[in-house]
Amino acid sequence: MAKADATETATDAVLTGYAGLGADWITRSDGLSCDEIYAPVADLLPDEPGRILDLGAATGRDASWLAGRGHRIVAVEPVKTLRDAGQRLHPHEAIDWIDDRLPLLDQLGAAPRFDCVLANGVLHHLEQDAQHEAVRRLAGLLEPGGLLIASLRHGAGPLNRRAWPIDVAALIATAEICGMELSRRVEKGSIQPENRDAGITWTWLALVRRDQVRHL
Repeated sequence: MAKADATETATDAVLTGYAGLGADWITRSDGLSCDEIYAPVADLLPDEPGRILDLGAATGRDASWLAGRGHRIVAVEPVKTLRDAGQRLHPHEAIDWIDDRLPLLDQLGAAPRFDCVLANGVLHHLEQDAQHEAVRRLAGLLEPGGLLIASLRHGAGPLNRRAWPIDVAALIATAEICGMELSRRVEKGSIQPENRDAGITWTWLALVRRDQVRHL
């Protein structure tokens, strides 16, 4: 059956690339330090136990770290091999795994809203229109006062895991229209030596959902 649109086709290609990653990649990825990864925004994460949505949860590294801090996690991961690895490596009762994908997150449906949503290293795998669609969807999943944390990758991706350019200012503008307010923006280099050598950089955004949505 033909794909519905070009965005779905592009996303499928990226997911196929991730599905082909082997045990070595899983081990390396799972071994990265969450304290180091989230250093630009860690002080903004909720102190009180809450509901957190982890998008592109991969091996469950971040979800397990957050569950250890007392939170309940919905871990969204569309790649079965990674989802299976996550459930094996981090069998935490506070983590609920879901097979779903951005930008629509159809399986979540009208799920209860979240206190925090993490989009760590996922939006660059969407074409630009879909990036904005994802931000609109995520804004609607947050409680008033809830926090969206996004890390945005800049630089070419591997051939089998394509990375699209991200217009940070445009994404912030979309978030603001959807009732979000920018709390922090930090530019960082990669913590992985091979990505630093390739010139990969990151923008970290923290956005808070206001009570009122601004309509244009």
